[in-house]
Amino acid sequence: MNKISKKSMHEAADWLIRQQEKPLTDSEQKQLQGWLEADKDNQLAWQRAQHFINQVDTLPKDIAYAVLNRLDDATRRLNIGKLALLLASGPLIWGGYKTVDSQQWNADYRTAKGQQKQVTLPDGTMVKLNTATAFDISFNDKARLLSLREGEIQVHTVSTHSQQLPSFTIKTQDAILSPLDANFTVRQYSGLTRLGVIEGQVEASPSLLKNTQDNTISTGYQIELSSHGVLSRKALASETTSWLDNMLAVHNMPLNQFIREVSRYHRGLLRVSPDIENIDISGAFPLKNINTIFSMLSHTYPIQINSHLRNYWVTLEAV
Repeated sequence: MNKISKKSMHEAADWLIRQQEKPLTDSEQKQLQGWLEADKDNQLAWQRAQHFINQVDTLPKDIAYAVLNRLDDATRRLNIGKLALLLASGPLIWGGYKTVDSQQWNADYRTAKGQQKQVTLPDGTMVKLNTATAFDISFNDKARLLSLREGEIQVHTVSTHSQQLPSFTIKTQDAILSPLDANFTVRQYSGLTRLGVIEGQVEASPSLLKNTQDNTISTGYQIELSSHGVLSRKALASETTSWLDNMLAVHNMPLNQFIREVSRYHRGLLRVSPDIENIDISGAFPLKNINTIFSMLSHTYPIQINSHLRNYWVTLEAV
């Protein structure tokens, strides 16, 4: 790998951030061209910067935000330096992030961001995986265990009355779920688990609390649990199961929270301007086409959609 001067790397990082903040003017384009022609190292550094942009979706979001987001002058200068170091590290290091990510996804069953699929377990249980979901199974003579690492699933268990099968159990980070001939959804949040029962019954217990009350959830109800107790119990909401129809249904959800939900399906960075983050969003939005969601927002609310990097980086701002 050719060694490129630190000065050229730093200047390439500066030009790259300027280019991502807004389109370069004609004058700036001429300055960039003059800078490229002035030094071979500048050309090599700029090639490295373009390669970085093509690989940006393999990087952790906190790094991408740090170097591409709109920044005040002091923070911008600091992150130009960070980006210059990242450019200097080269593609082998960038690719390493992707390798680490794949190691985190070595589960028995998994989906990538934006992907959904259905699988049939060895006992005939059907499981539908929503976006960015991973789980493991352990089936033997004594137990049938599904361990949800992250994400969201729909489970449709099979009748075991005529079969000599051990009980079926689902473990999340917060709860232990024991269904009986049931159709239900489970979502792992940070710090809590949500169970929604479409049909049948599921016994739900906090993982760190001995079950001292009846937590049997029946058809048409949902429950949220932490590892220490039950947080809520109510009628099953359409928002809980809308993903099964490839829709995102919300009612009076603040825009910043809504965009966090959309980001589960979008391979890129989504940013909401602080002055519009509390706009309440309601409606049903198609998950198969994120651009349609952006279009619906801009036509219904005073929101402007600004896209960069082939729609990888999207900013929502006030009109």
